[in-house]
Amino acid sequence: MKKIFTMLLFFILIFSVSLSPRLAAENNAPELEKGVLLYTFKNHVFSYKFQVEYIDADGDAPRYVFVFINGSKREMYKVDPKDNNAKDGILYMLSIDQDELFRLAPKAQEWEITYWFRTNDGKGPVSTKTSKLFALDTESMGLITANSAGGSIGGGSSSGCGCGK
Repeated sequence: MKKIFTMLLFFILIFSVSLSPRLAAENNAPELEKGVLLYTFKNHVFSYKFQVEYIDADGDAPRYVFVFINGSKREMYKVDPKDNNAKDGILYMLSIDQDELFRLAPKAQEWEITYWFRTNDGKGPVSTKTSKLFALDTESMGLITANSAGGSIGGGSSSGCGCGK
């Protein structure tokens, strides 16, 4: 009886040791942050770029990063093809012209559009909430936004506009 009990205990021990690393290797879901639709305006023509940051605490690379524009799926591309560090974030982007955007979202001409981002680290898909926000791409247009809220680096709430001076 002791032999059977010892053998049973031995097999349970071996089974638990071999199974525990698999159970311990828990995956963290990736995150999609700072998702935005940026636009620029030059020579009476709008251009657009969808942008999102992929972050994975495990360092898993994404299988894909998509943006869905009014339900139409488009693949996004790394801003820096050499950036492979998912732990500190990889920036993805999709640039499209106004004609393509208006084909995908005809009401975008009236600033009505919905979009969301989706990815998968190989262990399950993750999507963002739907958004309808546009943001002016001040960096691409060479605009300075340091004083856009009415303040300045030096202080004073009205110092940004020069009012009252």
